[in-house]
Amino acid sequence: MTKKSNSFKFALVVLLFLSGMNIFSVALADDNIKISSPASNLDPDVAELRWNYTATEGVRDVAISSDGDFVAASTYSVDSSVYLFNDTASESKTPLWSYKAANSVYGVDISSDGNYIAAVSDAYNVMYFNDSITYPKIPEWEFTPTSDLMNDVAISADGIYIVAAADDGTVYLFNSTFSDPKTEMWSFSTGSSVWSVSISADGNYIGVASTDNHLYVFDKSSSNPLWNFTDGFEVNAVDISDDGNFLVAGTESMKILLFNIASNIPIWSYDTTGSVYSVAINSNGYYIAAGGLDNTAYFFERSSSIPLWNYTTGAQIGASDHPHCIDISANGEYIAVGSNDHSIYVFERSSRTPLWNYTTGGIIHAVAMSANGAYITVGGDDRQIYLLFQDLSMESSAAISFGYWFIIFALPTFVALIYISRKSYKNK
Repeated sequence: MTKKSNSFKFALVVLLFLSGMNIFSVALADDNIKISSPASNLDPDVAELRWNYTATEGVRDVAISSDGDFVAASTYSVDSSVYLFNDTASESKTPLWSYKAANSVYGVDISSDGNYIAAVSDAYNVMYFNDSITYPKIPEWEFTPTSDLMNDVAISADGIYIVAAADDGTVYLFNSTFSDPKTEMWSFSTGSSVWSVSISADGNYIGVASTDNHLYVFDKSSSNPLWNFTDGFEVNAVDISDDGNFLVAGTESMKILLFNIASNIPIWSYDTTGSVYSVAINSNGYYIAAGGLDNTAYFFERSSSIPLWNYTTGAQIGASDHPHCIDISANGEYIAVGSNDHSIYVFERSSRTPLWNYTTGGIIHAVAMSANGAYITVGGDDRQIYLLFQDLSMESSAAISFGYWFIIFALPTFVALIYISRKSYKNK
């Protein structure tokens, strides 16, 4: 066999291998295009709508248990209700229970196991529920009257501690113990509206974002702040990592700020091009997501103020009075973003291209994601509460199938190359 013939065969084998891989990569890219398209019809191999429920007024807030088994939601007046649902798929979903408040229920949160729910309303009250199905449903306890209309609430993972914020800037901390009348552990006044509060999983640390231009951090044992921070602009949103070691905040000065819980000096600061309305941090504080008026979702590692990626939606993300439009899974692998363009976008941390998105019928007011990222609940001004599910095992299968495809193309190629080399050696 001539050298010319061997060279031709070698080139042909390499060309076939590269062509096969190119065909496969095109097919894979085509799948990605379908997944990230703005169509409301989800690819059932990627994600599905488990259920949706229609309230009689817009949905203000949503929350989800760690395992995704329970969803809590709150609505504006005239509906003005607190709802609890399970995750069971249904074409005509009904709540496990609902509670009718006297006015808009602005905030709701749920314990990690789904057994306890806290809510706050414009009826000047804080409400605490268990998950038991009773009719009529009533709170285990209620604190009223508060100092003003209530804006936000957060509950510790075990349901024992509850932090609530009022429109006049008063922040309340409660424990779950029943008393009549119910009294707070302590309260603190910032002097200006508070739209966002957060609490660590164990309840030891509380973060408060205030329109008095300050970010406050408290230990649960005292109403005296551990520290505060200001850059002269309103603070719109705050989130504390589950382990209580890190905190992220978003401001009217268009900044995303990351802190160690022990210090009011930021670890880093990043300048966006619009007010930052929603922030989220994963359980160990290593991954951070944020978004706001510039329509863009940003994703970071703790080690750098340079985003790993950003993605621009069709409208702003959240608002000063809707700080819960971004959430992140416990390990930081998945990110959910709700936009005023009516869509929910779900990302893997490794890519700025959405895994999938789902278009609702209106502006999204809140999103929440289960700890592993499989379940996402959404609420907005289309009066719908949604539960979406993504099959995380499919992504592992896709990765394995790519490995198999590589072997299918690569193994015959290497065998052919060895054969050609041996023939070439014998002919020398």
